[in-house]
Amino acid sequence: MAPASPFARKARIIIRELDLTRLVEEIPTNPAASEELHRANPLRKIPALVLDDGSALIDSPVICEYLNELGGGKFFPGMSIWREVSGRWRALGLQALGDGIAEAAVACIYEGRRPEEQQSKEFIDKQIGIITRGLDALERAKFAKDPTIGEIAVACAIGYLDFRMPDLGWRETRPKLASWYEAFARYPSMQATMPANLT
Repeated sequence: MAPASPFARKARIIIRELDLTRLVEEIPTNPAASEELHRANPLRKIPALVLDDGSALIDSPVICEYLNELGGGKFFPGMSIWREVSGRWRALGLQALGDGIAEAAVACIYEGRRPEEQQSKEFIDKQIGIITRGLDALERAKFAKDPTIGEIAVACAIGYLDFRMPDLGWRETRPKLASWYEAFARYPSMQATMPANLT
């Protein structure tokens, strides 16, 4: 678990929402240097969930769905033709959009950590374009009254933008998204997992 990771944060929110803290130990790690993480996840991605039998689950969508099932949650709704904004595909699609924004933001941050002469402005501009288009799509999105994995992924992506890219100014042209996020960010599990609250 890396405190600032938007992908780990998704899992950490579900752990808290479903009261799984007694069953899941969160271990801080540096993904670039942790041999333990590399053994658990050959892709060197965060998070990784090591199960009691020693096997590991990797990739946040898989881990979050496992935690949801373990805790009897409803963050991955069943498919329904009757309820427009609560179906499984809507939730998974929203999760993919949130994760895509987070991936682009993480890519920008890592590129910015390279020596200046090795950084690619073209690459960073491409990632900013992905983030911008993703946020524009979210301004038009319908969010469920009862949060799903989609809402959690979007909130974690936006939280990461606020933490790592505070000068992005995304709220200025997306008032509906800004209003939704302001309310969602008040959830205790969101407050408890804010990167700025971690050391």
